[in-house]
Amino acid sequence: MNIIRSSQFKVEIKAILQYIAKDKKSAARDFSRKLQLLIDSLPDNPKKGRLAQEGHRELIYKGYVLPYLIDDEKIVILGIFNQNEWYKVDN
Repeated sequence: MNIIRSSQFKVEIKAILQYIAKDKKSAARDFSRKLQLLIDSLPDNPKKGRLAQEGHRELIYKGYVLPYLIDDEKIVILGIFNQNEWYKVDN
């Protein structure tokens, strides 16, 4: 099963990592690495995230929500957000 990261996810994760790196660059690298491991584990158990709505699920990592869609032979990571924080997203 392939994992596809949407353009929205790529923009949002970049903004989040930049935000974290302002305080501590090593924390941003660690966050990114561990999040990548979590995402990479999805093909082994695609339904590990909580059910959000039909066909959509959500992974939670350190307060961040990663909505994703399971679609036949692929998993699409739709985005990443933290409801309690706002980030400037540069397109």
